[in-house]
Order: sequence, then structure tokens, then C-alpha cells
Amino acid sequence: MKQIGRKQITAIAWMLLLGCAILASVFMLGQFALKRMLSGDAVATAEIWSRSLIKDGADLEATLAGASKDALASTLDITNIDRLVLVSPSHKLTTIHGAESAEELRRILAGATGANMPVYAQPSGAFTLDSVKWPNRASYHSWVLLPPAREGGTRLAVRVDQSQTAADTISGFAREVLFSGGVALITFISFMAGFSYRQRQLSAENAAIRFLALHDELTGLPNRKQFEEFMATTFAKIEQEDHKAALFVLDLDAFKAVNDTLGHPVGDSLLKACASRLKASLRSGDMLARLSGDEFAIVVPRVVDPAMLAPLAERVLKLLSSPFRVDGHEIQIGCSIGLAVAPDNGGDIPTLMRNADFALYRAKSEGRRTWRFFDPKMAEDLESRRTLEDGLRHALENDHFQVLYQPQVELATGRTVGYEAMLRWRLPGKGLVPAAVFVSIAEETGLVVPIGEWVIRQVARDCALLPARCRVAINLSAPQLKRDGFDTFILETLKSHQIDPGRIEIEVNETILGRNESLAFSRLEAIRDAGLRIVMDAFGVGALSLGMLSRYSFDKIKIDRSFLTENDEQKSGAVLAAVCSLGHSLGFRVAGQGVETIEHAQILRAAGCSEAQGYYFAAPMPLEKLLEQHEAASQKKKLAAAG
Repeated sequence: MKQIGRKQITAIAWMLLLGCAILASVFMLGQFALKRMLSGDAVATAEIWSRSLIKDGADLEATLAGASKDALASTLDITNIDRLVLVSPSHKLTTIHGAESAEELRRILAGATGANMPVYAQPSGAFTLDSVKWPNRASYHSWVLLPPAREGGTRLAVRVDQSQTAADTISGFAREVLFSGGVALITFISFMAGFSYRQRQLSAENAAIRFLALHDELTGLPNRKQFEEFMATTFAKIEQEDHKAALFVLDLDAFKAVNDTLGHPVGDSLLKACASRLKASLRSGDMLARLSGDEFAIVVPRVVDPAMLAPLAERVLKLLSSPFRVDGHEIQIGCSIGLAVAPDNGGDIPTLMRNADFALYRAKSEGRRTWRFFDPKMAEDLESRRTLEDGLRHALENDHFQVLYQPQVELATGRTVGYEAMLRWRLPGKGLVPAAVFVSIAEETGLVVPIGEWVIRQVARDCALLPARCRVAINLSAPQLKRDGFDTFILETLKSHQIDPGRIEIEVNETILGRNESLAFSRLEAIRDAGLRIVMDAFGVGALSLGMLSRYSFDKIKIDRSFLTENDEQKSGAVLAAVCSLGHSLGFRVAGQGVETIEHAQILRAAGCSEAQGYYFAAPMPLEKLLEQHEAASQKKKLAAAG
């Protein structure tokens, strides 16, 4: 009953009152109908008795006077008539049978008709003052005043005892009413039970719909809609009470890698664990909401001192940096936090959200697993980033990229054995912008895939102009490697330009390979089987490098440039020698990069590197200059042969 509302209770009460009123009305109408029926029965009984006793044209008084008392009593008993009164035209009442019949007749007629007229002048019919009562068996009598047998003759009045008939009739009527009422009551109770159940069911369904509308289905946390409602209430209180509020926007670090490597079910369980851990750490008045995939928000609706927010941010970082045990896996992630204070950093929800996002982006760009307060300069930096992003799109659409080629030299002979393709952005007024400046933005926006495809097509076109012996290395990004059909794209592009796959080297680093490693290598093996060569770039800077050499086949490894910048040349040389020895023992060619001086070249040569590249040998150059060098070398050979 707790779930039945006040309106439903009122409706039930009114329905019960209506039912009682209907039942009372039925009894009243029933009594009226029963009295009419009994009156008709009394008249019929009196007429039948009088006709059976008094023949047509016979004198009423003489007939009654001549009848024996026993015969008269017998006929009266049979018809339940217990009083007889003769009414003369002179208004004289003579009792024939029954005591005090005349006085009773006068009283009954006066009470029944309400008219003060002589008895003889009263209309014919049945009259009674008795009531039909149930369950009491009260006496019930009807006086019947018959018309005179002839004009101006004496009239006969009889009283019919209908007590038993009335009792039987009212009992039958009551049984029918009670039966019908019982059926109606059972029907009503059944209806109300069903109605109440349906009301509870609807209430539960509405509560569930309301919950789903305002909560995240996975974590049970408030969703964006409820978050916005809470923020609207918070801003209203800020205006009324003149205080501050704070908004934390959290983004889980490395969550995507968990989904990619362990699967979405584990990722979902991790999100629920993060939500549970965060919720347990907040005050009762604070709100924790899930805004999207791995993005959460914390609202502190009342901030007395903004300095208190820094310890809260540190506590949240610590909570999410601790390892999670999820579905048998120990997972360590972390989070980045952007923090904005209202109304200082935004007087409305969209502004505050945008500024908290600016702060979040700064935290992520500065190494993640940290937090940052909003600073107006962040908006300027983000605007610059968006300008850069728009510029990249424009450059891709208008062919404003260029590929430069840096020679790769065989250390033993000094002969150029290949080139590494290096992307540059031709920016008006700023010259050629290195890929390191914009590649991170290209990866974040997804532009790295179409840009990478542009590079592959351009390299294929350029290779068609270079001598057939020239190899070209192309760097591959993680999104390219992850993209379905990228291997088919490379092979079809080379085929369309009639380029031998053996002339192309694909360079990947362990950071790329570490994301869903088995899938990455299955795709690399597909293009390696087609004739392309696979190179591990920046070898030695990560913890996975040696393990990957033992698990997969490479054609070449390129040692990271950091080995040439170590202060201790003796230790650096020893490490380089060990790496070269390992590579040679596994059947890999070993190359160095970042060669800036002759000393760098000597260190690599002494360590056992077979190839190297860097500005000491040559800077990256456009295709035109490369073709000029090959033409000059070709002319030189011709002159030498002719001389």
C-alpha cells in the first residue's frame, strides 16, 4: 500500500462510498417495488375471495349473514384474510370478523391517503402503513377496500395478512442483492488488486525509466543529463549565496590500451571499479558523473577556499594510480585532471566545461597523470592547436606536403644504399615544417592515416623516377598499422606504379608494436611475405626491444640516436657493440642514426654497424636534388669509362 498514491486512495474511498450509496438505493427501490407487488397481491387475494363467496347480483350483507362462521373462517384462513369490515353508503363501519377492525381501517386509510374523507368515499385499492424489513420478520398487513357490487351498494374492506409472503420475498430479494453485491465486491476487490499491482508496476517502470534517463547504464553513476541538471542547480545557488563551486574533468590514461589488449569486457569492469573507487572517496554533497567513455566529472558544489581543491586532485590521482585487480588481471592506469572554478573560470555551464577541458588537455599534453588549473592562456594555446589542425586538413586537401629523402650510407664503403622518406609541411612564410611538430596532432585527430597514405603514394611515384637499386624506408604510425586493409593498400599502390616491393622498407618502433602486438606482427608478416622489408626503428629505448627480437623476424634494426649522445663514450661503445653483435647473430642488418660528426661515424663503425644516416653524411633533400646527384654520378661514371 505504500506505493499507492494519495490520489489512488481518494479514488478508492469515493468508489466505496459510491458503492454503498448504490447498495442503499437498491434496497430503497427494492422496498418500494416489494410494497407495490404486495399491494397488488393483496388486491388480487381480496377480489378472488369475494367472488368465490358472493355471487353476481347477490346482496353482500345477506350473503355474509347467511354464511356459517366455520365456513367463513375456513375461507378466510385459506386466503390469509383476518379482518372483514362492511362500509355502508351512510359511512357506517360494521366489523364482521376480527376485533377493532373498523377503527384500524379508519386509521390505516387516514395514514395511507393523507385525506380526511369518509371511508366509503375512499378509492378502491390496497392500503398499508407497514414496512418491508430485513432481516427482522415484522408483521405485514394490507387493507383492501373493494368497490361496491352495485351502484350505491355496501362496500367490503378486508385485511390480508402478508407477513409470511413479505418475509419470504424480502429474504429472497436480500439474498439476490447480497449475492450481486458480493460478486460486485469480489469484482471490485479483484479490480483494485489488479489496479494496485499495475500501479506499483508502472511506478517501478517509471522509476527505472527515470533512473536510466539520468544514470549511466554501466557504472550506475549520474550521466551527462543529470550532471547538467546538477550544474544548473549549483549555478543558481552560486548566484543566491555568493560562493564558488569547482568542476574536475577526469580522463583515464592508457584506458584505450586496456580495451585493445584485454578486450572491452575487461575495460567495462575497469570503468566500474574506477567509478566505485572514486565514489567512495567523495563527500556526500559532491557529485561524480560519467560523461562519456573514459571521461568522468566531479562537481564540488560549495568551495570555501580554492586551495582545498589541490589536495582533492592529488587524492583522486593517487586513487586511480593504484593497481586494479580486474577479472584476473592486475591493471595500472592513471588519470589526467582539468580543474575550473565557477564563477571565476565561467559563469555558465558551457564556459566552465570548456575551460575545464582546456585544463585537461594541458594536463595530458604535459605528460598525463597530473592535474592542472585552468589558465586563460590555455584557451589561446588550444586555439593555436585548432589552427594547426585546420592547416593540416588544408595541406592534405591542397597537396602542401613534401617528402624529403635522407641518404643511408654503408659505413664500410661510404656508398649510399638507401634513403629514409621524411615528411615535411610546406607552410607559407615558415618554410618546411618537420613532422615532429605536427605528427602528434595528426595522430590525435586521425589525420595521420590519410597523411600516411599520401606519403606512401608519393614515395611510390618518386621511386619510379629513382634508379631501381635505390631502397626507400617509410615510417609507419600506429593508426596506420591498426587500420584494416593497410597492407593491401601498400601492395596495390606499389603495383600500380610498378615498384618492386623489395625496394621498400617499413620502419616501426616498439611503441607501435606494443599495442596489440600479435595483430601488428600478423599484418607486418603479410607485407613481408610480399617482399617488403621490416625494420625496427629506435631500438634500445624501451623495455620490450630485446623480447621482440626473439619473438619476431626483422630485416634490420636501427639503433636509437640516444646511444651517440651519452657522455661516457666507452660505455656507450660497449653497449653499441653488444647490440650489433646480437643483431648480426640473429641475421639482422644493424644501422645507426643521428650521426652528426665524424666521431659518431667512427663509434658506429667500431661497434660493428653496417649502415648509418645523419646530417654528417647528408641532410634530407627533395627528390629533384636527389635526381641531380644520381645524374651527376651517372655522368661521372660515363666520363670515367670514356677516359
